[in-house]
Amino acid sequence: MFSFRSSYIAALPLLILLASHVPAVAKIEAVQGKRYDLTTKHGPWMIMVAALRDVPAERRIDGGLSAWEAADKLVYELRLKGIPAYTFLQSMEVGQLDDYSSDASGQNKRKFISRHEAIAVLAGNFNSPDDKTAKVILTYVKKEFQPSFLKEKSNGGIFAVTPGRPSPLSRSHMTVNPLRSASDVKQNTINPLTRKLNSNMVHSLLKNEGEYTLRIATFRGSAITQVGHHPSEKAERQFNKAFGTNLDASGTKAWELTEALRSATKSGYDQNFEAYVFHDRYESYVTIGSFDSPNDPRIAQYGKRFGGKYKEHQGREVLTAELFTLPRRVSPARPAEKLWMFDTVPRLIKVPQLR
Repeated sequence: MFSFRSSYIAALPLLILLASHVPAVAKIEAVQGKRYDLTTKHGPWMIMVAALRDVPAERRIDGGLSAWEAADKLVYELRLKGIPAYTFLQSMEVGQLDDYSSDASGQNKRKFISRHEAIAVLAGNFNSPDDKTAKVILTYVKKEFQPSFLKEKSNGGIFAVTPGRPSPLSRSHMTVNPLRSASDVKQNTINPLTRKLNSNMVHSLLKNEGEYTLRIATFRGSAITQVGHHPSEKAERQFNKAFGTNLDASGTKAWELTEALRSATKSGYDQNFEAYVFHDRYESYVTIGSFDSPNDPRIAQYGKRFGGKYKEHQGREVLTAELFTLPRRVSPARPAEKLWMFDTVPRLIKVPQLR
């Protein structure tokens, strides 16, 4: 026997089609009786559907479901709707309060339960709390989704209707995957503009199926420094007149390098490279490879190949960036048609995931 309560958790990037705000069945595995545990690969943003916990023995109904059984059934029914859902055990947390009593004992520490143990059900996988699909799914879960097992009183679900909570799932809300760190969530959160710039692009980094990739080249736009909290309109006009905005040019350079790396053998190189491109508001960059582990030996190989090399300059060893030219072999008689410069120090980064 179980009860519902409010809690804090949420969803993964959904592979789901929506029509009239009713989810259509997508290719999401749904096996009755199978447990789908939350992992660090899910999220970073999710929908917290419900948190369930067992009730005291004196309130139980014979034959009623336990919290785990109810959670598994809820996950199963969500998956039947094409919504990937998972379970997560929220352990009990105990806190302490200072107690200043009037007797001679002085200050004491009193323990209290800050959170009860509960089984949380999370759904979906999103890279942003503002994801349009997430909002539609959340509205559906809160207002329209009616799990069939909750309709049977013999299952033992206890739920108290209140003005702010008319249904068992009406308090569903967006949250982050509790298994992932704040810095990881921030790194993997994609704002709407960035998503728009990258989602439908050929060789987009968002389509990289690995967990890691090696960043090898960066292209940045021009910048203007703002003094205080108020930008100077005159300075902006002069800057734009002199330089314009070269973010588009930077994005084009990054995309062209990605294309050149993927077809490098046509220009005389010994192999083609698995290259990806990514754009944000301030820069565009190119990455190489798709890795499941930061210890993949190919990372060091690529780092050595594309990273800067120390060369002597005016009696000193200077770290010099490597170049990529089209064609590979150039000469005074045959200058490069295209030329790009790699970052002197390639950097391993996590791939923003759209699962």
